[in-house]
Amino acid sequence: MKSGANNLAHASLLGMVTNLPLMGGYALYGISTVLLVMALKDGELSLLYPVISLTYVWVTALSFLLFNETVNPFKLVGIAAVVCGVGVLGRGNGKPRSKPQAAGAVAAAAGGGRKRGGRP
Repeated sequence: MKSGANNLAHASLLGMVTNLPLMGGYALYGISTVLLVMALKDGELSLLYPVISLTYVWVTALSFLLFNETVNPFKLVGIAAVVCGVGVLGRGNGKPRSKPQAAGAVAAAAGGGRKRGGRP
C-alpha cells in the first residue's frame, strides 16, 4: 500500500482504483483478514492476537529493506519486546487443562456413595 500511495498523483477515487500497487496492497490486506477469520474459527484467541502483533516486526523489517526507512534503537527495543512477549504468551498456551469437577461430584466421591437416610 505504501508503494501505491507513493505513486498516487491525486487523491481521487479514480486515481486510487487505477493504481495497481495500491489495489494489490488492498487485496493482500483482504486476504489476510479472511485468513484471520479462518484461524479464529478453530484457534485460541489469546494466542492468535499476540501473534498478529508480529505484524509490527514484519512492517519494520520490510520498510527498512524496501523503502530504506531508518531503524533506531527505540524501534529495535520495541521489536524485541513484541517478540519476547509473543514467545512468553506462546509458551503459556499448552494443551487445555481438564475442567475441575463440581463440588457435589467431589463430595459424592469422597463420601463413598451413602444412601439417603442410612448410615455408612
